[in-house]
Amino acid sequence: MKEKRRNTKSIFKKVSPFYIVLVVCICLTATISYFSAKHKINSLLSPDTSGKSAAESTTDFTVAVGEVITGIPDERYTENPVTSDKKKDDSSTEADIANATTEYAVRRAANFVMPLEAQLSKAFSNGQLIQSKTMGDWRTHNGADFSASLGSPVKAVNNGIVKSVYDDVLWGTVVMIDHGEGLVVKYCGLGKGSTVSAGEKIKINDKVGNLGNIPAEAADDVHLHIEMLQDDSYIDPMSVLPRQ
Repeated sequence: MKEKRRNTKSIFKKVSPFYIVLVVCICLTATISYFSAKHKINSLLSPDTSGKSAAESTTDFTVAVGEVITGIPDERYTENPVTSDKKKDDSSTEADIANATTEYAVRRAANFVMPLEAQLSKAFSNGQLIQSKTMGDWRTHNGADFSASLGSPVKAVNNGIVKSVYDDVLWGTVVMIDHGEGLVVKYCGLGKGSTVSAGEKIKINDKVGNLGNIPAEAADDVHLHIEMLQDDSYIDPMSVLPRQ
């Protein structure tokens, strides 16, 4: 028995270095094979992009030609989709008409009417100086005068919107009406408290107010002083009003 153990140990001493080297080689080969295979797999999954542009290397998704992506909101634009017809409807409210420009707010009648059933007493001077009995000087007469009785009703010469009503130290109570197409008319010398109000829509022949006094022309008979401005320039009222 002892002899058999001795022989076994002798054999193991002879062959053990060989097997140790063999095992080490097998382990190294397996390790190298493993890492080599892993590297190849990673190379396939992550292709080299060093030769591509920055845009190519960072593109993850593409859209096929002819394919359209919809339904993506753009936060840069917040305007509500309102049609032009709706905007026109909104602009036709009473409040807007009262404050609107006359180009679309006032629809004039075809013909003008006289503000009073009266005769012309003083004509438009067209820039020429005339003597003022009341003021005692020479000045232009920028309107036309129509004599009538105190308290006589003064009529709107056409459709319009009342722009303002105010008291003037020289011209008494003044009603300014926008009659459309750039024409603004001042009805001067009305009785205070008898007039229409600012913002009112006026129809042709509607009463504007009752005739009062004009301090700047007090030496003349009671009359209406009416001025017309076409695009902010004075014009002869008789170039617009019907001839008597």
